[in-house]
Amino acid sequence: MHIKVMEMVGESREGWRSAVQSAVDEASRTVNNIVGVEVVNLTANVENGKVVEYKANLKVAHTS
Repeated sequence: MHIKVMEMVGESREGWRSAVQSAVDEASRTVNNIVGVEVVNLTANVENGKVVEYKANLKVAHTS
């Protein structure tokens, strides 16, 4: 089995779990057989002292 890895960024106003799922959903539109993800980094945008957007940088592993 040959594994390929692509990098994705997911965004959500709900939380980091939703941001990760957003990236997986986006990757699923262009590749098949996603077998795992590595969360590389979690960040957030803040406005007026409040978190307004969550971001997750992922490495998405899939078979070809």
